[in-house]
Amino acid sequence: MPMPAMPRTRRCRPGLMLPLLLCLLLGRTSPLGAEAPQEYQVKGAMVFNMAKYIDWPADSFSGSGAPLVVCSLGRGPFAGALEQYRGKTVLGHPLHVKRVQPGEELGECHLLVVSGVEKRYLAGILDHARKRSLLTVSDVPDFARLGGIIGLVDIEGKVRFEINVKAAQQARFKISSQLLKLARIVREGD
Repeated sequence: MPMPAMPRTRRCRPGLMLPLLLCLLLGRTSPLGAEAPQEYQVKGAMVFNMAKYIDWPADSFSGSGAPLVVCSLGRGPFAGALEQYRGKTVLGHPLHVKRVQPGEELGECHLLVVSGVEKRYLAGILDHARKRSLLTVSDVPDFARLGGIIGLVDIEGKVRFEINVKAAQQARFKISSQLLKLARIVREGD
């Protein structure tokens, strides 16, 4: 069944995408060692849909039709999974996907997906992202506890997510209460 188009406003209508998000959350990931692409298709869909439940800082976009740039940092299949959403809109902004390398300038990025990066590099990556008000998402273990905004976690074979509300506030993001209800809220250092 086709999903209804999202309104072209900065605020989303939470009831439209919540059923899809719930279905994604209930879906099982592949068993360890099985097909990772299916797991990343679920994670990519979650990233795309969660972006619709974020109130982005007022200065995030240069105009009403400016693109929302999702940058994928690190090795792994995340960028490929996000490619299927290229050109689709998030709150009136067409989605662009860009692969970036460690140390590369993140000036165009709005959302930074970090995958396959060693924990020892995370502090620097997150510090840089926080200064640029980037929404950070990752499946790196303990990502939200380490200062990331949204961490994707595997709980009993299902993809779930954790949100670090303090990190979101520091980066000037407001997260919909509908999304917060579905998340495990974490604090840095917990």
